[in-house]
Amino acid sequence: MKKFFLFAAALMTGSAVMADTESYVAAIDASTMAPVFPVEEITDGSSVVTFGTANMDVVAVGGATPKTIQADGTVTEWNAITWQPKNTNLQDNVEGLEMPYFYYVLGTGNPCVEMGVEEIIRDGEPTGEYRATYVYYGPEDAVIGDKTYKNQLPIQGLYYKFTPKVDGTLKLAVWSNKGNRNTFVIEESSKQPVAYTAEGYINGQNEQREAVINGETVTYNAKRFLSAEEIQEIHNASKVNEEGVDTAPYVIGAGNQPFWGYLTVQVEAGKTYWLFQDSSQIGFGGYEFTFQGSEEPPVNYTYYSLTFPELTESYADGDFSITITNGNDKYAVDANSQYFGDDKNYEKFETRLKTGGKSGEKSFITVNIPVAGKLLLMARSASSSSVRPVVVTQNEVEILNAPLDDSKAIEVEIEGAAKKVFPVQECNVENGTAFITYPEGAINFYCIRLAVPEGAGITRIVNDIATDAVIYNLRGQRVNEMVPGQIYIVGGKKVIR
Repeated sequence: MKKFFLFAAALMTGSAVMADTESYVAAIDASTMAPVFPVEEITDGSSVVTFGTANMDVVAVGGATPKTIQADGTVTEWNAITWQPKNTNLQDNVEGLEMPYFYYVLGTGNPCVEMGVEEIIRDGEPTGEYRATYVYYGPEDAVIGDKTYKNQLPIQGLYYKFTPKVDGTLKLAVWSNKGNRNTFVIEESSKQPVAYTAEGYINGQNEQREAVINGETVTYNAKRFLSAEEIQEIHNASKVNEEGVDTAPYVIGAGNQPFWGYLTVQVEAGKTYWLFQDSSQIGFGGYEFTFQGSEEPPVNYTYYSLTFPELTESYADGDFSITITNGNDKYAVDANSQYFGDDKNYEKFETRLKTGGKSGEKSFITVNIPVAGKLLLMARSASSSSVRPVVVTQNEVEILNAPLDDSKAIEVEIEGAAKKVFPVQECNVENGTAFITYPEGAINFYCIRLAVPEGAGITRIVNDIATDAVIYNLRGQRVNEMVPGQIYIVGGKKVIR
C-alpha cells in the first residue's frame, strides 16, 4: 500500500500564489536506480554524477577509499567505487499483505576534507605498510576524541550538492545506517550548517496494525512514521543536557538507531547546499522541490456537512453520505461542545459521534463521495492524553494518516473567554468510496465535511427555504439569514435567494 503524508491547510477564497512542485526519484525499486548512477568512469578516486529537474541542479559525488597508499600519501590503487540500489522494509513480512519499502541509492566513500597517511603498527612494531587517515568537516575546527574536524567542505567521499534556481523548500529522502553520525546540510559559501527538520522512521519505533486477510484478522508490526516534532522530542530527551545545551545538534533522533525518512530545508536561489554524513555514507532516495509559481485564480467551495444529533446507521447531506459499520455495537452520540478551525476562522459543534473503540473489520466508516474535493474531519482522540491517528483510505491508497493530538489545540478568545480550538484534518478525495479507520483507539467525530470547488455542484435559484434549514455561506460558516443575490449552501446544494 502506498502512503502519502498530507498537511492540513485552510480552505480559502480569493487569489493565492500557487505552489509548484518538481521531484526526482533516485531509486525506483530494489534493483533499479535512476539511469544516471551506474557511472564507471573514475577520476582521482571519485565518480561524479549530474542530474536534476527544471529548477534544481544536482551533483552526486561517490568516493573510494585507498586500497594501497605509499608513505608520501600517493594512492597507487583505489578500492572499487559503486552505486547500488537498496531498500528497507517498513513492516513485518505477512503473507497476503503487500510490503511497503523505502528505496534509496547508496554510494561509497567517507566524506573527508583532508586525507593523510600513517604507518600501520602491529604489536608495537612498524610494518612498512601504510593506511589513509581522514579529517572531517566541522562547523568549526576541533579535535574530539580521535577525530579531527575542520571547517572545510569535503574533497573526497560521498556527498550531494543541490543548487536551486528559485527560492523554495527542498525535501530530501535519506537513509542513515549510523544514526550517531552527524548529518549535515551545508550552505557552500558560508560553510555553515543549515537548519532542517527530520521526519520518518527510526529503527525500533514500531506500532501494531491489523489487516483482514482471507477473512481472518492478522496483527503485525510496522515501522511508525514519526513527525518532525516526535523526532525532535526523542533527540532532546537523549542529547540535551540539564543546562539545556544540545550536545549533538546534527544527530537525528537519539543517534543510536538507523533512520530513513525526509529532511526538509529552506533554500535560496543561486546558493549551493551540500548533503553528507561525516565518516559514513548517506543513502539518497531523491527529492521534492516546492517553490512559488504563478498566481492561481480564486476558488470558492460548496460544503456538504454531516453532524451527529442522534445515532443512526447513516448520515447524508445531499449526495454526500457516510455509513457506519457498527458490528461491535460501540458507537454512540452525546452532547459535547468543541471548536474547530484556526485563530481566525473557527466553528462550534454541539454533539459528537463516538466510535467507542479502535477500528477493525466490524468497526469503520464508509464515505460516499459524489464529486472530487477535500474531505475535512473535525475529530479528537477519545482520550485527551493519547495521540491516536485517524486514517482515510481510497482506492487502496492511504491518503491521510493524521495524529489527533490535543496539545495541538490553540487558545482563542471567543465571546470574552479563552476557548480551545482544535485543528481540522484534511485530504483530497476522488469521486467514489473512501474509508475512515482509527487503528489505535477510539475517536470522537464532531463533523465530517466535503468541500467541492464551485462549479462542480448545481446552483438552484429558490424562493422558499424551510424554516429549520441549515444555511452556510461559501466559506462554510453557518448563517441565520440569506442576503438576496448571494450564493449559499442549503442541503449540500448551492442556492441563490
